[in-house]
Amino acid sequence: MASSSAPPPASRMASFLSRMPKPLNIPSGAAGRIEEYSMGTIMEVIRADSSVLMLMEYENPRNFRILKRGNFVMKLMMQTISTIVVAACMVGDMHWPLAKDAPVLRVASRSFLFALPGLLYALCFPPTTAESTVTLLAELFRQFTHYEDSQHVAADVGVSEDQLGFWQKAREQVEPVLRARLQRYGHFTGKSPTAVGSQSSELLRAGRISDATELVMKAFLIGLLNFTHCDIHDLRPHPQNGRTVDTGRESYPTIVVFSNIVEALQFIWVIATDEGHLLRPENRPGGVRPSGFKVWCLNRSGLACLLRVLIYAGEMPERPANHQLGRLIERARNWNSTHPPPLEMSESEEEEASTSDESQETSISPS
Repeated sequence: MASSSAPPPASRMASFLSRMPKPLNIPSGAAGRIEEYSMGTIMEVIRADSSVLMLMEYENPRNFRILKRGNFVMKLMMQTISTIVVAACMVGDMHWPLAKDAPVLRVASRSFLFALPGLLYALCFPPTTAESTVTLLAELFRQFTHYEDSQHVAADVGVSEDQLGFWQKAREQVEPVLRARLQRYGHFTGKSPTAVGSQSSELLRAGRISDATELVMKAFLIGLLNFTHCDIHDLRPHPQNGRTVDTGRESYPTIVVFSNIVEALQFIWVIATDEGHLLRPENRPGGVRPSGFKVWCLNRSGLACLLRVLIYAGEMPERPANHQLGRLIERARNWNSTHPPPLEMSESEEEEASTSDESQETSISPS
């Protein structure tokens, strides 16, 4: 529980915020609120009064589900006893994580696409949104994600970004780019290999990634997770490479922190409901990590800790006996570790990284 008499923000939070995009003019209202917990701090970095979050399906590419309409908030969590940070967005009560190996494209002046393993989101703001707010948000995405400005897409498709027809045309143009970015970082593309049978719903996966995002942040804040549950890898290049690097202490999450929780849950469900024969082989290519900063991921004990929390909280239709639960979690961890994305770069990879840098014309206005 957050303290009602929270002390001033930790100096580390202040130091981190001082390196964020300037000016960090937090919009009025609740944005900028800081809460201190026993093991960390969480802050609303930016808020917009109106937005629409859509799920763009892989199963039926012409289908767009409006997940939420409402206030948009970006939050930042920093743990007190480690260098771990987590940034996440939310519209209403729907959360999703930000990560340096999860691509974000700005496809119009007020519209963004987010690619996560197994999910594709569209986020749009109404014309009344201040340009300065969207510009600041883009700069924040640049800091916390693999961000690219692709506003030329809006001109190419020739449809207003406030119409659903825009998203169909924009998706056709940029989805190959998003797939290539995910594959470059070693992630599967399209539907999850565990999205089969009773677990095939992409809407279900969106709900789980939201729960996983919120759980990870809260678990650090209350001390359920600590540094023993994580592996931190320093991917900053050697000084002789002459490249600009992040000199801060922060460690950013890889997107598999969150997607592995969902994959493990889906795997457990599939096995527990005798649908294991439906599992698809993973198409997870080798890849490289984004370089220039420190990255963290959950280790086996960290993943098991959170899986137990979710299962005992009612994720399973019938809670397994302890000995069965242990076996299910172990099988799920083994499934996730079969083709883990790389977390270290070879010298050749460092060199490579150093040289590359249902549809209708219906209004989707958030108002």
